[in-house]
Amino acid sequence: MRALITAAFEVAALARLERHMSVVHEDWKVRQSIYFDGGEFAERIKAVGADVLVVEADLVQADVLDACSLRMIGCCRGEPVNVDLEAATRHGVPVFHTPGRNADAVADMTLAFILMLARHLREIDATYRDGGGKKIEAAADYLEMYTRFTGVELGGLTVGLIGLGAVGREVAARLLPFKARVLAYDPYVSAPTAGVTGVDLARLLRDADVVSLHAPVTSETQGLLSRERLAWMKPTAWLVNTARAALTDEDALYDALVAGRLAGAALDVLAVEPLQPGNRFLALPNVICTPHVGGATHDVVRHQSDMIVDAFERHLRGERPRWVANPAVLERSA
Repeated sequence: MRALITAAFEVAALARLERHMSVVHEDWKVRQSIYFDGGEFAERIKAVGADVLVVEADLVQADVLDACSLRMIGCCRGEPVNVDLEAATRHGVPVFHTPGRNADAVADMTLAFILMLARHLREIDATYRDGGGKKIEAAADYLEMYTRFTGVELGGLTVGLIGLGAVGREVAARLLPFKARVLAYDPYVSAPTAGVTGVDLARLLRDADVVSLHAPVTSETQGLLSRERLAWMKPTAWLVNTARAALTDEDALYDALVAGRLAGAALDVLAVEPLQPGNRFLALPNVICTPHVGGATHDVVRHQSDMIVDAFERHLRGERPRWVANPAVLERSA
């Protein structure tokens, strides 16, 4: 067997995989192209002579599967949205994926966002950076600064999590030691994590001081935070989105922030990406924006690499890997 890996992959995991097959690693970050697609990708796979493929963002659609003779696909994503599962199943190719690979990374960033909002860290940094800020010469000057930047403790906040999957659960686990009250809305979770109170969406939006999004985009969740639902939130509340921009009505969110109907927001995801300097949210002093880097840690690369190699090794031993996106393939060959 020969593997073509276009995902970011850890050296130690590559060495493990090389015990079973030859490996060609063309990391998309080194390639400086976000993804391969269509005929170009198929030609590259055939040029390498690969029958095993590991991708992160590259599109493995029906045309690629029809043109190549693949035996296994590893997708370094929580859900293999860039792989045509129907076509893979038709060709008898199992697709292994990596749920929760970035759950800790995104949860860490979510908590950082909440702390930044609660303690006005963006405003403090912006005030004093590059020689800014008022020189403190009298007690009144210090009192003005102290009052302006007085924050709140997480222990006094109610945090509402929309989505209690891998990331949502990790966010809850981080918030509870801070003594925050944690609410969660997830219609697919019957028993929330210990210490978390399950509620309906209306109650969560009305009660929460912080609303944090951790749901996938589906037909049910597209535009979940509509203009009407954003209006249910407290004017003192903050919105944190480290999931997907499509969960919110972005125009309505912008209007609410400008009008002061929301106190602020922290957004790692936006409708137009990558984040550009002229993005309208960057002009708002009550908004923190980052360029979709919630999962950008070295540890995520290690997690996804180990999960894919584990899956391949289990499959080669005739065992059932834990995360198979198209299990019908394995059942057919059993």
